[in-house]
Amino acid sequence: IAEMIFYSGVITFGNSYIEHEREIVTFFLAILCLLVFRRWNYESNRNATTTAVSAYLPLVVISCSRIHDVFVTGHGLDPSIRLHASHNALVFLPALTVLLALRFRWFELTHALSVSKFIDILTTVCLGCSWWEKRTRDHSRNGHEFAQASMIFVMIGVMHAVYCTGSELTSRVNESRVQRSWKLLCHSRLVLFRVMMFLVIVTGPSTACTAVIVLVQCAALSQMMMQSKAHAEIDAPVMAAMWRLLIRQIFFATNHHCSFNRLHFTAAFVATDTFQFHIAGFSLFMNTFGWELLGTLLLLLTSRFTTNFTTADSKDGHSRVWDWFCFYQCTETLTSCISVSAMKRHLMVWAVFAPRFMFAAIFTGMGLMFWFIDALLLFTQNGYSKPKDMGKEGRDK
Repeated sequence: IAEMIFYSGVITFGNSYIEHEREIVTFFLAILCLLVFRRWNYESNRNATTTAVSAYLPLVVISCSRIHDVFVTGHGLDPSIRLHASHNALVFLPALTVLLALRFRWFELTHALSVSKFIDILTTVCLGCSWWEKRTRDHSRNGHEFAQASMIFVMIGVMHAVYCTGSELTSRVNESRVQRSWKLLCHSRLVLFRVMMFLVIVTGPSTACTAVIVLVQCAALSQMMMQSKAHAEIDAPVMAAMWRLLIRQIFFATNHHCSFNRLHFTAAFVATDTFQFHIAGFSLFMNTFGWELLGTLLLLLTSRFTTNFTTADSKDGHSRVWDWFCFYQCTETLTSCISVSAMKRHLMVWAVFAPRFMFAAIFTGMGLMFWFIDALLLFTQNGYSKPKDMGKEGRDK
């Protein structure tokens, strides 16, 4: 909690802290993961003769963060400049293959070939061909046709996944609550995966490696949340802090910064040479804030759905993770507002403090939107379920 108070509060009052926020976030995430690993490793060795495999999940998170931060570069840059190793076909083609394999392994209820898998295969093939053409020295081959095709397949895939999720919600199949919640979580994650593929398209070849690393990190954190063993319990504030820091670290690792001059304006032209206001604006918004959007929504879905297939003692803890996450984000926005007001005559107010406040406000706005929808759904569910549980005296009243 002290680390998050420093990150969410104190850091917004110093321009040098804001300029080095990327390093601070990575350091805090590493400290939290190492502390959790130390605790899990100690508890596991005390209760068993061998260390549980789940005890190493925090090390997976920080190792992937460090690899992502150091070796994956060139996000939002034109692959034709040939300055970054992640723009090479020998790198992004295997990364796309691994990404597709993870999609089949982690985001599908059945292992048989289906329309859903075929859509993702076409998306990945078109995207690989688009990046291949953009790296050629022939400037007449810009890969726009394949990029447009991949975007179309992503849209079809998102609509298909949303339809499957809606069908599961309205189905009358006699299933246990655990099975139904697991299916809803899988369908929801598939929607997020396909939205992530749109981010991969508008960000560039470097994001193929980024997507693989992010999937591994999110899978590790999700597994840590669902651990019910005695040696693997994490307090809700710590779990929320790890999610908060990981999402923000992904934002910085993809070559973003809380500054307007670091926006990836090339995201507006990945599939066309002409500027189209609505498409370009949406692409730039998703390129900048898409990882924050997906990470926040994934945490919300994980914290809500896992309460249905975990032990009774863990249900409240999973719900509190989302509450603490929202608390951290609101604290960041509040302190950013105070710092902008206090530093209104500072020399760097328009270069550092004001952009930092704008980014914090947008991050909080997205989080509060999901919080409001979640609260509305919970209120509606409780409102409809309460009269059914009322006794005879309550109905008479």
